[in-house]
Amino acid sequence: MEKIGRYEILEPLMETGFSDIYIAQDPAADLKVAIKVFHPKGDNIGEKAQYGIDFWRDRFEEEARILRKFDHPNIISVLDSGKTGDCEPYFVMPFISANLLIEIGEDETKSKKIEDIAEKWKPRAISARRAVTIWRQVLSALAALHAENLVHRDIKPQNILMTAWTDGVPKLCDFGMVKVPGGKGSLSGIWIGTLEYISPEQQRSATDVDQRSDVYSAGALMYRMLTGKVSPHVRPPLRPKRYRIPDELGTLIDDCMQTRRSDRPKDAGEVLRRLDEAVPDVNILPANAIRVLRRKI
Repeated sequence: MEKIGRYEILEPLMETGFSDIYIAQDPAADLKVAIKVFHPKGDNIGEKAQYGIDFWRDRFEEEARILRKFDHPNIISVLDSGKTGDCEPYFVMPFISANLLIEIGEDETKSKKIEDIAEKWKPRAISARRAVTIWRQVLSALAALHAENLVHRDIKPQNILMTAWTDGVPKLCDFGMVKVPGGKGSLSGIWIGTLEYISPEQQRSATDVDQRSDVYSAGALMYRMLTGKVSPHVRPPLRPKRYRIPDELGTLIDDCMQTRRSDRPKDAGEVLRRLDEAVPDVNILPANAIRVLRRKI
């Protein structure tokens, strides 16, 4: 494949279960872009597939429509869309070469041990000042979704693109599993997302989620940035003095990650308001990260 529409393909970027993503050049704008092309594979097609290919094609096109709704500095934008020569849908986004992993490293999990992670990608904490700066912008993006009664359902570091390798601006991406009121995203009987970041109710079923499920994931993301570790689902409260943050911020993070969703803030807008009250000036926070002890989870 040399071209998609007017775009000149430079190289493959990555594959997902439902798409192929390419780095391309837009000759009209002299700009590098990322093109996401519908291409389901593996267990998502054939006799093993729980849903037919038309279902996933509709979901893919719905993702582009959702993204087009937003003109937000912390949400990835759609520049163009169309059909390939094989009549499969694609859409075009700005090419952003980094995500949050460049700052916090990869996660140590039960299936991925610390010794198996390359040194430059080992998990680490970032400063409270930087963590709050990123969290505030991610929450702003989520609040925009929640105001439209949408639920992202896959908040994790890989889905937070960064506009630069140092001190970049976060851009929330991958809206392929967004829950839409009355849409095709209910997916009864299965769970989706990334286990270390999803709420208890989302682990049970993708249908049983609302904005408070994203609130849980946002809290887990903040916990990861501050501590350098993914949060266990059963854990003691965060110790604010250990991480050099105000007590009110520690309480907010804990509230976001309550097991019962009725005990969490109702949506990202409420979390954002409480964050502004807890940390009205990010410069009051330390600009250096705590030392993370590497131990097994």
